[in-house]
Amino acid sequence: MSYVALYRTYRPKTFSDVYGQSIIVKTLQNALLYEKFAHAYLFSGPRGTGKTSVAKIVAKTLNCRTAPTKEPCGKCDICLGIDKGDVPDIIEIDAASNNGVDEIRDLRDKVKYAPSVGKYKVYIIDEVHMLTQAAFNALLKTLEEPPKNVVFILATTEAHKVPATILSRCQRFDFKNIEIKDIEENLKVIVNKENLKISDEALYAIANTAEGGMRDALSLLDQVISFTNDEITEEDVYKVSGGLSRRFINELLVVIYKKQPQKALDFINQVIADGKDINRMVSDIILALRDVLLDKIRKKVIYPDLKELQSNLIYAYLDILNDLQQELKYTTSKRAYLELAIIKMINHETVALVEFEEKLISLEKELSNLQEQIKNKEFPQANTKVQQPTIENTTQQSNLKPLVTITEIEDILNNGDKDKKDLIASGWSRLSDYDNPSLKTTAQLLFEGSLEAVGNDQMLLVYDDLITAKTMFKPEVKKQVLKIINSKQKLIKDYTVLIKPDWLVIRLDYANQYRSGIEKPVLKPMDLHLYDTTVKETKQNKKRSEIVDFAIEYFGEELVKVEE
Repeated sequence: MSYVALYRTYRPKTFSDVYGQSIIVKTLQNALLYEKFAHAYLFSGPRGTGKTSVAKIVAKTLNCRTAPTKEPCGKCDICLGIDKGDVPDIIEIDAASNNGVDEIRDLRDKVKYAPSVGKYKVYIIDEVHMLTQAAFNALLKTLEEPPKNVVFILATTEAHKVPATILSRCQRFDFKNIEIKDIEENLKVIVNKENLKISDEALYAIANTAEGGMRDALSLLDQVISFTNDEITEEDVYKVSGGLSRRFINELLVVIYKKQPQKALDFINQVIADGKDINRMVSDIILALRDVLLDKIRKKVIYPDLKELQSNLIYAYLDILNDLQQELKYTTSKRAYLELAIIKMINHETVALVEFEEKLISLEKELSNLQEQIKNKEFPQANTKVQQPTIENTTQQSNLKPLVTITEIEDILNNGDKDKKDLIASGWSRLSDYDNPSLKTTAQLLFEGSLEAVGNDQMLLVYDDLITAKTMFKPEVKKQVLKIINSKQKLIKDYTVLIKPDWLVIRLDYANQYRSGIEKPVLKPMDLHLYDTTVKETKQNKKRSEIVDFAIEYFGEELVKVEE
């Protein structure tokens, strides 16, 4: 006897064999038991979810010798005949190959004849959306008023293509994708009956790869059985299906997260050499990132090695991969686009920004905890009182003039002008591509900063690094910045600059005071790390000049040599 595929061998023969469609099954069972079934049904839904199988079970239950019943007995001559396909009252029509008006007219002529064996003639029209408009018109009248002992069951994967006139004459049941757990449960039953050795991970991989289709799951299981004679593993499933194993995706995402581009590209080269489909690879990585997100809220963790991957970074990865999916539809250089996407995930400015924001959030949390500890007096008190260093005494020690003072920042914040700030901020994005060539470099510097406040005709800028912040204090840069900001109307007279860590401390202090009811908070003195080093250099040069003059006077000019 020739081998019969698993999806045919284990095709549901009763309602109890149907997985994942409990609501539809219960509704149909009650209708059949109490003889309240309709003359026409429309079964719609994805492939492999049981539409045709349920249609045959309905036909069998209608004609079973024990009817009315919720389940066909499976033992009478009609049930056995339907299973074998020998009962002429059950007519299956493939609308994909019999979609013309002549076939439907032939059906309409024969439908008036009484059933020859059972109580009802049941017409099962598969892929009904493939019928032509003329064929639908020919079917319409018969479907509306069929003979007493005739039931139509229409099955389709694309219900939106069925005319509304047909839909309105049918009871519609929408079959859903079968849940992974239901597919796994059915696979376990079949594996036990077939005496197969298969790991739980492999069962999950088959159920997950099937994407809600029981028939696809059984076909894949059949294929994997042919591939290996030993115990079926997760790796075997992914080798046959062309997908990526969880182990591989885990290792790939780890090297991406750790910013190891060469290792990531080696991984990609390996799977492409194995003949994996690039579109499928991208889809698998996206699904894996979804699982990493879900791992943060569920007990059973699928990717424990990626638990440190922050949600914002995952969203940045997903944005890059979603863009890649769209680009792959219109290019023949799929490998190049995939490699570029991997490099973007490692080095792209969006990812870098997310990582920077995460560091800032972490810093803000630490500052908040520090404030709370100070508030709750959790730090031990020393015997001697330690004076908080101020900008004034720091300046005295270093003999440097501060470029910005805490009083200046306090004045800007306490006299904030939100409307003016919003007006300046509205044109901030245009600074990155400023149209005046002579001001383009300064505009780019300005764009790199963050506009945090505007008050008393002065704006406050914040920069990430000390060098750029100090550059913004140069007179020639200030002159150009004011020219850019006031190009259309005079908005500010001056500006000052802070570095990001200092601004975070100041903002937290100001916010805490403001929330406590202080309308004009007084900021605590602190070192803002920005000084005018030219003062120190001038004094050093002056001192050196006095020494040189004394040496020339004492030893003579011909004997004095000055070296830097």
